[in-house]
Amino acid sequence: MRSLKKCLEDIAQSSSIAIFCHTSPDADTLASAVALKKIIKQNLKEYSINKQIDIFVDASEINDVNGAIIKNVEINTQNVPEYDLAISLDCATSNRMGKYEPLYFQAKRTINLDHHATNSCFADNNLVLKTSSTCEALYILAKIKNYVISDEVCNLIYSGIITDTNNLTQNVTYYTHKIITELVGRKINIEGLNEHFFKNNKKSKTFLLQKALNSLRFLSSDRIAVMKITKQDLADADATFDDSLGIVNHGIEIKGVEIAVLAIKQEDNSYYISLRGKNNVNVAQIASIFGGGGHDQVAAFQYKGTLKDLHQPFLKACRDELSKHAKENETETLFFGDYEEDNEDNPIIFNDDHEDE
Repeated sequence: MRSLKKCLEDIAQSSSIAIFCHTSPDADTLASAVALKKIIKQNLKEYSINKQIDIFVDASEINDVNGAIIKNVEINTQNVPEYDLAISLDCATSNRMGKYEPLYFQAKRTINLDHHATNSCFADNNLVLKTSSTCEALYILAKIKNYVISDEVCNLIYSGIITDTNNLTQNVTYYTHKIITELVGRKINIEGLNEHFFKNNKKSKTFLLQKALNSLRFLSSDRIAVMKITKQDLADADATFDDSLGIVNHGIEIKGVEIAVLAIKQEDNSYYISLRGKNNVNVAQIASIFGGGGHDQVAAFQYKGTLKDLHQPFLKACRDELSKHAKENETETLFFGDYEEDNEDNPIIFNDDHEDE
């Protein structure tokens, strides 16, 4: 792993840069790609006059909500035969770049900027930060270098953070909230962005959610919630894979559920298995057993086979992870704290002189 300094030197000195998003692109990968291009153009002007920066996304279609991020951005146009530098964004493994993976490795130098704990560190320079999102990681790097961060870039960074954290309910840290506070202080349309990403579902997604909820089943004393979406469900709802994004969250929101599972059958008859966890249950560990990965409480993997074949090994992996965590009820202490009995080490002193104040 090279230093951040070397990474920034490579960006500055490269006359041609290719930026790669992952397949089935979400807001974080798209927003970080556009934001990175703008940050380079706005802060490395002495280097960027003749610098070619191209963005690649392997996706047959991108939904309207996320597609708005790249509405006026040229993508998937290779303007040079070979790039000096290739940068992957939000890709835990190199195959997440899909058909553009070979183009990435043809570059003279490679950088991998990501935030997934299961990142395989496949590049010459791997910058894997423990952040809520790749957009947050990019913002931190820009702040370290005291780069100018325009209001337009702030919009993109905010979009990546709120969507990858499910509106600040997953994988957030002190620094996530600190950055959000900084962004709110800028000239960005907070209300508009939140409405765009969280109150803008198509009817097809709602119909697909209905299909998924109809399949809902509970296992392991209701600690596991399982849903599935078939190809017929997608057809009946006139929906696409993108419409399934976020549906798994409805499972983890149920009281007592600590692992939520959504199995989506794809066109090639493989399954995309989306996982969510809570109560410190690490679903990334479960996903890694089946060749996937992600975050402690947000993960996924691809499975080529039948759900019948997957059932036993997957259920065992879930139960093994659950066995590490006692089922807790924190409601009583969640709001007011866990108060200890008075003792000499923890005295509560009342001053009689001021008892009426």
